[in-house]
This record gives sequence, C-alpha cells and structure tokens, in this order.
Amino acid sequence: MDAPVIYDRFEFEDFCLDRRSGGLFRQGDAGGVAPLAIGSRALDVLGVLVSRPGELFSKHAIMQAVWPGTTVDEKNLTVQIAALRRILDNGRTDRSCIQTEAGRGYRFVAPVTRKGRDELAPWLQSPRTSPDTSSSLPGGASPSARRHYRTRVALAASSVLALCAILALAWSSGWIGAGNAPPRLSLVVLPFQDMDDDPTNDYLADAITDDLTTELSSLAGAWVIARESAYTFKGKVTDVRQIGRELGVRYVLEGSVRKIGSILRVNVQLVSGETGVHLWSDRFDEEISQLAAGQQQIVARLSDTVGISMVDIEGARSLRERPTNPDAFDLILRARSLNLLTPTPQREKEQLGLYERALLLDPSSAYAMAKIAYFLINDAWSSAENLQRAGRLLAQARALEPQSAQVLNSAVYWLRLLGRCAEAIEAAEHAIRIDLNRMRIYTGVYNELAVCKTRVGHAEEELALQALADQLNPRSPFRFTRYRHMGFAALMLGRDQDAIAFFQRSLALNPENAANRWTYRMLAAAFARVGQMDEAKHTLSEGDRLWPYFTSREVFPEELFSPAYVQQIRNYQAALRLAGARDHADENADFGVPPDGLLRGDLRGRTPTEAQGAKTIGTAELVMFLADAQPLVIDTVSYSWGRSIPGAIGLKFSGLGGSFADEAQDRLRRKMIELTGGDLDRQVVAVGWNSERFDGRNLALRLAALGYTRVYWYRGGREAWEVAELPETELPVREW
Repeated sequence: MDAPVIYDRFEFEDFCLDRRSGGLFRQGDAGGVAPLAIGSRALDVLGVLVSRPGELFSKHAIMQAVWPGTTVDEKNLTVQIAALRRILDNGRTDRSCIQTEAGRGYRFVAPVTRKGRDELAPWLQSPRTSPDTSSSLPGGASPSARRHYRTRVALAASSVLALCAILALAWSSGWIGAGNAPPRLSLVVLPFQDMDDDPTNDYLADAITDDLTTELSSLAGAWVIARESAYTFKGKVTDVRQIGRELGVRYVLEGSVRKIGSILRVNVQLVSGETGVHLWSDRFDEEISQLAAGQQQIVARLSDTVGISMVDIEGARSLRERPTNPDAFDLILRARSLNLLTPTPQREKEQLGLYERALLLDPSSAYAMAKIAYFLINDAWSSAENLQRAGRLLAQARALEPQSAQVLNSAVYWLRLLGRCAEAIEAAEHAIRIDLNRMRIYTGVYNELAVCKTRVGHAEEELALQALADQLNPRSPFRFTRYRHMGFAALMLGRDQDAIAFFQRSLALNPENAANRWTYRMLAAAFARVGQMDEAKHTLSEGDRLWPYFTSREVFPEELFSPAYVQQIRNYQAALRLAGARDHADENADFGVPPDGLLRGDLRGRTPTEAQGAKTIGTAELVMFLADAQPLVIDTVSYSWGRSIPGAIGLKFSGLGGSFADEAQDRLRRKMIELTGGDLDRQVVAVGWNSERFDGRNLALRLAALGYTRVYWYRGGREAWEVAELPETELPVREW
C-alpha cells in the first residue's frame, strides 16, 4: 500500500486552492498575485469538497468539519456555497462545479489534480525506500517476529492515516495557518446554577441556559458551543482558562438563578476564556407573576446585553491587536461597536466607511451589504445613486442570506422608505414569524412595522409594538427615535398629553439629534391642541431654528389609501397652523443665491432664481402656458397628496442629487425617450415642491443635460399651485 500524501495544492479548471498560502488563485497566479476575494469559511468548505472530488458530502459532515463543536444555522453553509459558485461558475455555460443533491448534500464534480508537499512528506518516505523490509530484521527473525513487525508497521500506517485525516480536518476548519487563537465572538454558556439549593428547581436554571445558548447562537458572527458540550462541566469546579482551552472559546458566560418571592433574580458574568479575567457582570431582576413570561424576558435582556458586551470588547481588541491590518470581520466588529453609542452623523459616516472596507475584503458578506444599504437609505435623499445602490445591495444580500435578521431589518426599512407600507408590514411580520427570538436583537423590524401601522390608519397598534420593542431592547441607543414615533402615533390618535410625554422623553434622551427639528414641531402641535400656547410657540421656534425651511403644507400622508390616516394628517396640519407655523414659501423671493449647473444632494435650502439650460416660469405664466402649448409636465412627487397640476406625470425621486453620469440619468434618458418619442425640442416643465427645495431645479438640470432644449423650471412648485387654489388632478406615478 502506498503511503498517504499530505496534499498542499488542489488544481481544477482555471483555479488552484493552495493550502500553504491559504488562498484561492487563478491558475498561474499563486506566488505573486493576491488571492481571489473570498471569505475564509468559503475556503474551508471548498477544502472539504475538493479533498475527495466526486464524493457526496452531507451538509452535517461539512458543517462538522468547518464549524467543529459549534451550534451554527444550516443557512451559513448555503451562504458559503453560494459565494463559491459566484466565483467558480463565472463564465460557465453548463452546470455548477458544486452539485447539490436535494436533501442529501453537495459534491464537487470538476476534475481535481492534487499535489503533495515534495510529493511525499519526508517522514513517510523511508518505508518506501526499502523494497524488502524483512531483510532489515536482525539475524533472520522468526516467523512470529516477522508477524509482530508487520503488525507494528500496520499500526504505524493506521496512525499516519489517522493523523492525515486530522490534519485535513484541521486545515479545512481553519485550525492550521490561522494560529491557535480561538475564534472571535466564540462563547460557551456554562450551565447556570440554582442558588435556592432546591433540586426540583434545577429545571429553571437549565431552561435559561438552553434558551440563552439558542439566542446567542443567532448573534451575527457568533460561535456558540453546543449545550451538550457545555453541560459536561455542570457541577464541576474547573478553571475557566482550562474550559477555554478545551472548548476553543474566547468567552465563558457563567450565571446563577434565584427566586425571591415573585422576583426572578439572575446574576451573570462574562469571563475571558484565555486569561480568566472578569470582563463584565450584571444582575437582572424580573417580576414573574407568570414564570414562563418572566423567564422569556430575562433571556431576552441577557441575550441583548451579553451580545452588546462581546461586540464592544472585540471591537476594542481588534483596534488594539490589528490596528493597521484588520480583516473583514475586524472591520464589522468595529462598526458594530460604534452602533452601541448614541448615533451622530460622524459616527454613522465612520460606520459606513468600515462596512465598505469590510465588503471590499469579503464581497460575500451579506451582513456588510445590509448595513451599507441601511446607511445609504438613511442618506437616500442626497443622491439617486444611493437609492439605487441600496436596492442592489439588498437584492444581493437577500439572495445570499434570505433569513438573516440584519438583511430583513434593512429590507423592511427600504420598503417603508419607498412608501410601500403594505409590503413592509408583510415583510416585517414574516421576519418576526421566522425567528421571534432573533428579532429581539434587531428590534428595528418592530419599529418599521409599527411606523407603517400608523401610516395605514392603525396608530394604536404602533403604540403597542413600540412598547414591545422597548421591552425587548430596553438599552437601545435608539430609544429616542422609538419615543418620537410613539409620540407621533399618540398625536395621530388625539392623545395629546401622552404625545407630549413621549416627545419630551425623546428630546431628553438625545437633545442634539438632527431629527429633533421634527420632534419640536410635533410637540408644538400637541401643546397647541391642549391650549398651552406659550409652550407651543417656544417649541415651534426651536424647530424653526433647526429647520428654517418648514411650511405646514409640507406635512403629507405617506400612504394615501387610508382615509383615517389622511384625516389625521389634516388634523396635524391644523394644529401646526394653530401653533403659528408658516403656511408656505414665497415663490418669487430672490434669496441672492448665484445660479450654477450643479445638482444639489441636500434638497433643502433657498434656491437661485435661475437654472442653467432651463427657463424659470411663475404660476400665472404657467397657467397660460399649459393652455397654449400643452407641454409635458414632470412632477418629482415630493410631499405629495396624490394630486398635481392637471396633466402632470409623476416620476418619484427624479429630483434627487447625484451626477449627470449616474445610473439615474441613464434611466431618466430612457423614460424621457418613451414619453417624448425622442423629440428633444418637446417643451417640458419640471415641477418640484417649492422655492426652498432643489428637487424641481435638479430635475430641470438633468433634463437640460439630456439635450432637451425647451425645459421650464416651475420654481414655485406644487406648493405655489396649491396656494393659488388652482385646479389639480390625480397624479399618475410612473415606474422609471
């Protein structure tokens, strides 16, 4: 029998997987060119598959090799297979090189050439250099001695084979070449102790341990040791460092449970599995009139707090240990640790930069895609490209990890931004049904669901959902946003005193947040309706200080199909006017702003009186122009009640910033060819909101850049048309 070969290199089609460098290369690139951008887990999966090409590996076998001793959702394997196929199958016209056997597993079907380290490991060569091993036995050994020798050789060969198998598993699992440090965010939850010394109550401590293990395993990027392994330490006094070494984890979570009357008290501490140092501890008390509910709340709070602590500690450790050469996961951890702080524009910009760098290092990271999309959605109004890129990233992320909590969170946010609340509600409820426990970590899903409930006329449901989110995630740095939304829901329901309390709580939690300009106005409306006019005028002035471009007419119903919500918005407008809010902007005001040909990303602000390549037109002139010339009228659909200038066509988001070379410009070109038949001399009127918004001007500039020679910018916008009480018709909104 030939001695086994320890393979260093696997070559197949145009690729080679090199174990020594730990990378996947195009043929001929290894040794001088950077490896292909692919995550380490995907490489581990590939290492398992190519080790025995053509052989079917069960999903369980692959996951045991790649995530040994760890509780991992099966979708993680699906994500890595998808990442491999994107690279390996690029340009293929036939089937994938990784074949799926439905319900059974995967096999690698492309031919593989395997090469060893100097063909054979040195310590395996000596048996093959002696063709007659019996001649080396001293003094013509007896038959029994020869049989004994052959047995020793067989045992040695078996040992070598076993060693090779272990080495192969270790390589495919990332143990070799990645150092001996345990994985980041790796954790074991030791069995909690029952401090009541009542053996009949052990079930409660065990239940909390089991539930907490399950919840923490859903934390993005976490490696949580299976509870069966953790329970081998139950009742034993063992050095935490030994546990860390035996299980290969960085963190050990210990805890105890005690019932004190109607209170369930849980003490918990997070300890370093490497040094034994206590990193964090806390105590949780929960009223347990119903034991199951109390246990559930304790587990939810524990999961949130432990997860936050681990991310914070790992983010700091990453900066300390790898300040200049972080990998993708380092960058994600640093960004996530920033998310634990009170949000500011600077922190959000820093987070976005970290996620962008992480995605460059690991193009298959659905988590990074979803978070980048989230921040782009936050800034969607500044650039049409932001809006479109967010949509593309979410589509990719959903294809990779359709059940990911963060992906679902961002997707629901995206739908709400687009004004598609019916779809957002359906998606959010689906996400919660998939895994209620995991949604505790991403209570943003509850927030988006709640906001949309108000927009479809069910504000009372928003209050209940936001209260639930507050209970599930009571330490969220975004509580100020939650209270602002609760205040708005109460305002819509006419519960003005409740609204005042919620708004004041929101302002107290984050007094410097930019969105407070809206909180102050809503608070002013609530004060006005309860007759506290001095307070109403004061808070309104604070809102004007932060946002001097507000008019009461810009308040609009984001969803128009709910008569209840439409009426609630009208009542809110009336309250703003009662508080003294400005009604409209002056369409003829000359703010002294010099004209230029640049698109504005920030739509707010006082506009110039001219737009390059377009003619400015006023309300009275437009009335006559519509009757005489019958131009094509394009409305940007800003602050829309679903009606506009007679004959107008709505192209939503067509007034956003960006550049004349972006994707939005190409899409607008195609849509305008459809609307005008390619006639560049067709008269076109660009309609935005008012003279203190740049949306109409941006659209006029885009049209002129497309080559349209007779473009008109209606500077007063739809607001000026409404102020003049001119007729409006239903606005058809077209896809573009």
